[in-house]
Amino acid sequence: MRQIVLLAITLFIIQGCGSNSNDFTIEGKYDNAEEKEISLIELKTEGTNKIDSMKIDDDGSFSLSGYTEIPSFFVVEAGEGNSLTLIVKPGERIRLSGDLNDLNSTYKIKGSEDSEKIVELRKRLENTIAELDSLGNIFRENPDDESTQDLRDRLNKESREIVNEHKEYTKEFIDDNMNSLASLMALYQQIGPQSYVLDPKEDFEYFEKVDSSLMESYPNSDPVQSLHSQVTDMKNRQDDQQTASGNISIGEKAPDIALPTPEGDTVSLHSLRGEYVLLDFWAAWCKPCRVENPKLVEAYKKYKDKGFEIYQVSLDRERKDWEDAIEKDKLEWINVSDLKFWNSSAAQKYNIQSIPANYLLNEEGEIIEKDLRGDALDQKLNEIFN
Repeated sequence: MRQIVLLAITLFIIQGCGSNSNDFTIEGKYDNAEEKEISLIELKTEGTNKIDSMKIDDDGSFSLSGYTEIPSFFVVEAGEGNSLTLIVKPGERIRLSGDLNDLNSTYKIKGSEDSEKIVELRKRLENTIAELDSLGNIFRENPDDESTQDLRDRLNKESREIVNEHKEYTKEFIDDNMNSLASLMALYQQIGPQSYVLDPKEDFEYFEKVDSSLMESYPNSDPVQSLHSQVTDMKNRQDDQQTASGNISIGEKAPDIALPTPEGDTVSLHSLRGEYVLLDFWAAWCKPCRVENPKLVEAYKKYKDKGFEIYQVSLDRERKDWEDAIEKDKLEWINVSDLKFWNSSAAQKYNIQSIPANYLLNEEGEIIEKDLRGDALDQKLNEIFN
């Protein structure tokens, strides 16, 4: 009996002194990091929570620890603008290395499969953005030369191919990592400010798939609950749109819009009856919109004297950004905006969920085509006027 009691006490002491299976550590060694402070921060939907911090040792080594019951997002921060996002699971021991002076380009991760997936996702996005920026630089070097029209057409085509290729990669990534929080990050990748790779309307099935998978696995996760709330809201909005916006379709009259121009004059869409009108929704912050603008400029020059007009509605918030983009992109048609972002009265009336988006109206104000992009607009106008 005495031996049994002693064994029980021994086991209790061993278990009590051992580490909790939900504890985790993040340690490593950075170059050029002596005496700098490093922090561990938990990311929450409603904000952040500092978990641990320390001054990095003279040899660049550090060790941070925390506790989590489910896979969660954490940030290792070593100064403003110098941080890494990790997906940490209970009990993981993660090791980081790299140069603290250039952390985002040099860091390596071991011991966290989900965090390694974030690295893959980030690097692929950076490559895509770099490719688009290189095309943009070529266009900016040849803005006015009419002989470069073929070049602009090629750049527009190449940019669409790059974006589409990245979208397909993102979908494959999600399909392969459906049960990882990394798929949540993939849903919200941005090529530019408010310019998302996946469109909540067009690619809604992927939002649903990720929501369904993660809610089943991690129903108590803060970001997963946030996604579930957004997906539920999107479903409700889709149902409302089907009920309330049946008139926004080909063959029906386009609802009127009356918004101010940069000069302050209010111009209505219905005032353009008698002309073929492209109603175009865009914004200065939307990279795909800016890529489309040269095609609109080309079409406008070609057909404006034949009875073609453009009524372009901006979803910008800042007047300066809107006006600067109009001047830079040489948008010489009717530009209007109430500067209310996605709450624009026009965007809500037409249920605009993503941009660029457009409607082609005939002389009677009826919608005859939707979402004409690239060469499709010129082909349709050529069919109409020639």
